[in-house]
Amino acid sequence: MNQFEINQIKSRLRRLDLSEDFVDRYIHKLQVNCESYAMTCKTIDRWKKEDSRDVVAQVLACGLIAAVLGGFLATL
Repeated sequence: MNQFEINQIKSRLRRLDLSEDFVDRYIHKLQVNCESYAMTCKTIDRWKKEDSRDVVAQVLACGLIAAVLGGFLATL
């Protein structure tokens, strides 16, 4: 990988709010393993920063479904 590709990978990793130490170690590992830029980008794109709003929405939806089903079963 050339320096431009390394900088692009570092940028992608920083957008995930990863520590500088982790970024440096990961770049070193990529260089040692001779990973290609395209494969590295695909791997990093699969990592998602978890959005807390999505988790809260899922929990609220599950709670609502459980309450409705619980109320339905109580009436039987």
